[in-house]
Amino acid sequence: MANGLDAVRYTASTARVKGLYARLLDGTTWRDLIIAEGFHRTISLLKETTYGDVVSNLEQSGQLTLEMLERHLSGKAAANLRRTMTFTSGGVRHLLVVWWQHFELENLKGVFRGVHQELEPDTIRNLLIPLGGYSTLNWEGLLHERSVRSLVGRLEGTHYINPLRNALSAYERERTLFPLEIALDIRYYRDLAAAILDLNGQDREDVRRVLGIHLDILNILWAYRYRVYHALSAEEIVNYTLWRTFRTNADLIRRIALGAPPADILVEVWGQNAFHPSELAALDSSPQMIPRLELTLQRLWRRVAQREMGGYPFKLGTLLGYVILQELETQDLITLLEGKVMGWSVERVQEYLFRYEE
Repeated sequence: MANGLDAVRYTASTARVKGLYARLLDGTTWRDLIIAEGFHRTISLLKETTYGDVVSNLEQSGQLTLEMLERHLSGKAAANLRRTMTFTSGGVRHLLVVWWQHFELENLKGVFRGVHQELEPDTIRNLLIPLGGYSTLNWEGLLHERSVRSLVGRLEGTHYINPLRNALSAYERERTLFPLEIALDIRYYRDLAAAILDLNGQDREDVRRVLGIHLDILNILWAYRYRVYHALSAEEIVNYTLWRTFRTNADLIRRIALGAPPADILVEVWGQNAFHPSELAALDSSPQMIPRLELTLQRLWRRVAQREMGGYPFKLGTLLGYVILQELETQDLITLLEGKVMGWSVERVQEYLFRYEE
């Protein structure tokens, strides 16, 4: 539990977060959205929720498409994350800023994909998450670069330049963005790990529980994706992952690369009681397993965030618990809307939501 000074420090932040938390969709609203027939009926219901401003703004601008709605829902999650920073300072604020930058990272990868595909600047711009004026990158300059090499050059002076420069020759040799995107991911998530380790005491413990688990999950997912989807060698897989997170290390990643079953790895890392037996039973080593593995791990992360919201309130864990629940709710809404467009049944939609528990 935090001490008295910590309680004072987090009083204003907790009040802000509790207000934001109350705006998350309740079970009744989710039920109505899930059983709604079709995309347009779902949009009508969504308009009556806290996400109504996103829907209305896109309607008024004539841009209400699934793709634009997805981007702007993510933009709302990014804006709410900025709101949690209002009363923070020092290492805690730096940690939250670094975490916010994962939205910026997704946009940067989007720009690389657009330039690689020779898309027009306006087309690329519409693929990006709206982040307001918080980003320090020169997006207009990036959007108007006409080659991946010049785009890398435009990032001179940022902390992304060294890994991008090192990966550029592999891109030009193979003509795939894979090495550049890996370089961006590893650079960013090492920055996040460093921001966690810069904290002390209870703050560090809170962040390790809530964001540290995200690093663990990513490292395991990357290793299995590289093995199953890309058939990379064990050496390549170790090189293309984070060498150490809070619960994983190079030895564990090497065992994944050499064929370790997913269920065995999950039990080793988090214990048998962290998962429902049916979740573990559904995991094999086929390509179809990867989405199920991601779903299982994201549901675990959601349970961690829910516990943080239910515990002692005056701590960093409460802020992070809300932030994660907000972002996972956004991802669930995107899955729901995509399912409606594709005509999925109610049961199939529920199967792919992070909030759905067996």
